[in-house]
Amino acid sequence: MHPTLATLLHQSNYPAITRRAEKDKRVLSELIALTLNEDDLIGWRAVKALGQASAVIAARDAEFVRGILRRLQWSLNDESGSIGWRAPQAMGAILAATPSAFAEFAPIIASTLHVDETHFYPGVLWAIGVIAEDHGARVQFALPQIRALLRDASPETRGMAAFCLGRLRDAASRDALAQLVEDDAQLRVFEEDELRARSVGELARQARARIEN
Repeated sequence: MHPTLATLLHQSNYPAITRRAEKDKRVLSELIALTLNEDDLIGWRAVKALGQASAVIAARDAEFVRGILRRLQWSLNDESGSIGWRAPQAMGAILAATPSAFAEFAPIIASTLHVDETHFYPGVLWAIGVIAEDHGARVQFALPQIRALLRDASPETRGMAAFCLGRLRDAASRDALAQLVEDDAQLRVFEEDELRARSVGELARQARARIEN
C-alpha cells in the first residue's frame, strides 16, 4: 500500500510526492486540500510540495497548472463560497517554482492585500516575498500598502511585511524597518521545512541587511 500524501509530508519526502504527481496530476488537488490541514506544519509543507509538483507538471502541461492557479484565485473570491485561507501561499509557491511561467498571476496575488479579511495578510506577504525576485516589477503597485503594514497591530503581519520588503529590496522602507529592529513580538515562520519562532525585530534586521547588500 502506498503511503498517503499526508504521511509523505510528515516525512518531508518531497521527491516521492513529485514522482506521484508525475503519474497522476490529481495529486495537485490533493495537495491543495492538505494546505488546509489542521496541523499548520503539514499545511505549509503541502504548500511547498504543491510548488515543486506543479513545476514538474507545468513542463509538459502548463495549461493544467494554469487551471489550478485559476481555481486558487477563485477560492479567494467570496462568491466561491469557500475562502481558501492558504490560497495566496499556494499560488506564490507555484509561481516561485515556475519563474518563467504564469507571470500574469503575480499582480493577482498582490491585489489580495485589498480584501477585508486581514487574516490573509501574512500569507499574501509571504507569497509576494517568495515571487519578488522573478516578478518584483509586477507587484510594485502594492508597495505603499506593504510599507503601511509594518505598523499593523498583528506581529504576524508586521513580520511578514518586513520579510516581503526585504525580498523586494525596497530602499524606501529602510527607516521604517529600523523602527522595528527592537520589536520582540513573536511569530512563526516556515523556513528550512519547519515552523520556527522568530521575532519581528529579527525579520526587520534581515530585511534591512538584504536591502543594503
